[in-house]
Amino acid sequence: MMERVLRGRISSPLPYGVLSDYDRADRPVQLPAIELANDYVRALVLPSLGGRIWSLVDEASGRDLVHRNPRLRWANFGLTDAWVAGGIEWNLGSTGHSAMSNLPMHAAVLDTPLGSVVRLWEWERTRDLVLQIDLWLSGARLMASTRVINPDPEPKPLYYWTNIAVRETPRTRVLVPADTAWRTDYAGVLERVGVPLPDGPVDVSVPSASQYAADYFYEVGDQQGRLVTAVEPDGRGIAQTSTAALRGRKLFLWGHGPGGQHWQDWLGMTGTRYLEIQAGVCPTQLEHDLLDGDASRTWTEAIAALELDPSVVAGDYGAAAHAARDAVHGATPPTWLAEQHDQWLQEVADLPPGELEHTGSGWGRAELALRGAPQLPGTPFPPVEDGSLPLLRLVESDDPTALDHMDPQRPALPVVSDGWAARLSDAVERGAGWWAHYALGTARHLRGDLDGAHAAYRRSAELHPTAVALRGEALLAGDAMERDALYQRACSLAPDDRRLAVERLVALRDAGRPADVVAAVATLPAAVRDHGRTQMLLAEALAALGQDVAALEVLNRLEVPDLAEGDRTLSEVWQRLRPGEPVPRHLDFRMSPGAARDRDVM
Repeated sequence: MMERVLRGRISSPLPYGVLSDYDRADRPVQLPAIELANDYVRALVLPSLGGRIWSLVDEASGRDLVHRNPRLRWANFGLTDAWVAGGIEWNLGSTGHSAMSNLPMHAAVLDTPLGSVVRLWEWERTRDLVLQIDLWLSGARLMASTRVINPDPEPKPLYYWTNIAVRETPRTRVLVPADTAWRTDYAGVLERVGVPLPDGPVDVSVPSASQYAADYFYEVGDQQGRLVTAVEPDGRGIAQTSTAALRGRKLFLWGHGPGGQHWQDWLGMTGTRYLEIQAGVCPTQLEHDLLDGDASRTWTEAIAALELDPSVVAGDYGAAAHAARDAVHGATPPTWLAEQHDQWLQEVADLPPGELEHTGSGWGRAELALRGAPQLPGTPFPPVEDGSLPLLRLVESDDPTALDHMDPQRPALPVVSDGWAARLSDAVERGAGWWAHYALGTARHLRGDLDGAHAAYRRSAELHPTAVALRGEALLAGDAMERDALYQRACSLAPDDRRLAVERLVALRDAGRPADVVAAVATLPAAVRDHGRTQMLLAEALAALGQDVAALEVLNRLEVPDLAEGDRTLSEVWQRLRPGEPVPRHLDFRMSPGAARDRDVM
């Protein structure tokens, strides 16, 4: 476990960018969707949001087996900030909600020996892996066959989890045939505990009974047909099982503490309550497995309605968990599931998808071109008019000036892998312009080559002054005054860039300059100045200056749309200003009883 825990950590989600330009206003939206349906079950797939299953209806009962969020309510829970709760999501990459969870995937509908199959595929860019998910229906089951391909000769860290959001009632019970689990919480502790009673009388198999949020990674060992279920008091619920490659099973619960309740209201509608049952390639989400070079990992999941005797559900946990196992294996025998997986792998996985129902990114095509590699038969990547196109042209034409037409106001995000860094180095030696120097500086920065990064950022700014290159220099500046001068120059070139302005304010705060934070906020454009995150930094600065009345005035009207999961700043500033007084509900997002921040905020 320790070897897997220490493997694969990333310091940045690059080459993905942060997605934080959202608000909390209500407006109708239309999204592309693909429906899979038969007489037993109906699934709604959203290819523009990472292929998320938004709804899974059991036709016999009319129930939606998953939590169908009544709102697309973005919040700062993902590796790249924006994330939305609900449905079933597919997380490939690194610990956390995938960088692809809000991005479009390629999608097609295939006629196969298994019936109608919805294929989803995309290139995961932090690891350079190909993700393929084939969805189809078998009786009352939603089947999800997944393949992760490593197109390179070197081994790579592998992180994957399927997250299933389930509606929570006061007596919803999560049943897994296990009597121990690894528990993590927002205080940062990892410990092995007994289930369902890790701390005395509180039965964590009934998630609403817990006070604070926690993850429980069940020790299911080498069980055949590993599974996780969530069941209502009437005995009806949802079950997930899989072939052997998915080794982990998990419960995430919010708890009934103020922070957990507030976050659930924040993520949907007031009163909405849900939990998550999950399955992954490692026993816990702190771990990354290893995927060999030029290899793939495959598995098949079955997700279906479950019905148990209500008296059994309400009784002894061990007996109820074993009843759930028997019911799941009776409906979906592990040997049958393995046979279905083998058939999919042999007869379906490599079938060409044909006409696209939805288009993802062009990065798969650019990455294969960089490698001089052929298209993969089951997951061909078309050229797409997005940030990948200039890089594709660079590779195909070998012309370094192909990168010189980037819009300085909206430049493409830099490519940072070893392969692209080598190509960028060659391009700048042959006369490429400002963007290639900026991207090369970013790639060097991530690798710890700070002198090389500084030189590349500076050369980029000399060729064409841009906010992104000046920001790079600011991040590397050793002197606080020099750093702020560079930030000011960058902000002058991009006055409406809220994230850049906030980054400058954070740097001033961390340098112990609250008065300068207040002064800087006053000079910002109204839309940037009035944003909740800017105002939160203003409240912190005013409190640090002893201007309690002004700080309280800001706090009393404050809403921070992109408040990060686990960020306790609002409650901490209130407690500093009003020690001993209860934290107002609109400021209370505390997920654990500890005094420190729940996690570092990106």
